[in-house]
Amino acid sequence: MAKERVTVCLPRCDPGDVVQAITAAMAPFDYNRDAGVGDPDVETWWDYWQIDGGGIEFLVVPGHEDDPRLIRGARTLSGEPRNVPPGLCDGGPRALLDLETPRVRAAAEARRAFEAWQDFAKAYPPGRAFGAFRARHLADPENYSQIQAVEDYRAQPVIAAFRDNPELEDVVGGDPIARLSDDLDGLVRHAVDAALPSNALLTLDGRWLDVANAERRRYFTDYLDALPGDAYAVRVLYHG
Repeated sequence: MAKERVTVCLPRCDPGDVVQAITAAMAPFDYNRDAGVGDPDVETWWDYWQIDGGGIEFLVVPGHEDDPRLIRGARTLSGEPRNVPPGLCDGGPRALLDLETPRVRAAAEARRAFEAWQDFAKAYPPGRAFGAFRARHLADPENYSQIQAVEDYRAQPVIAAFRDNPELEDVVGGDPIARLSDDLDGLVRHAVDAALPSNALLTLDGRWLDVANAERRRYFTDYLDALPGDAYAVRVLYHG
């Protein structure tokens, strides 16, 4: 069993009613629910939960840090107190959540990584992504081992030099040939789509969506953008 986070979307409500509204929205997905006759057959996901966006809190729109409609969970699942900075929150009306800044930062970091790799790699012969070596191994595992595939990949001049440059590796990340060779627009879009999602999304109409691939991350991002400004989005930590 793991602890993950779902972003729960709620229609406009009084801040004091948010916990009750989350309880009602989450109820159909409780492992221990008592399903009645005629209740829909849904996949269940959790056995207990807590409002807690620890690590993926929303940024607050500047100037609205003290708005009473913002939601900040007071305690962790283990009962320890939380101290959420004023510029962050676990949720609130969509209009009070700064959804753009994380995406701008993610796009800038992606461009920085792309440009750093391109500038570095142009001094070396073109290399091949690790996937090419892995494909050769999978096609002929008896004659071309996984160990040999790794060694051949790392022996390429551009990768050997890259591995000797930890500062660049911190900027660029892993497998740069595959990620940073030619598609800057795709790289930026991928980074932007990954800036906001949690493990799952619970929509206004009661759909629990596992956010496990690029298509779902894009859907998550677009869904939050399209929420009415007074609808709530709240990060909920659940055990499931």
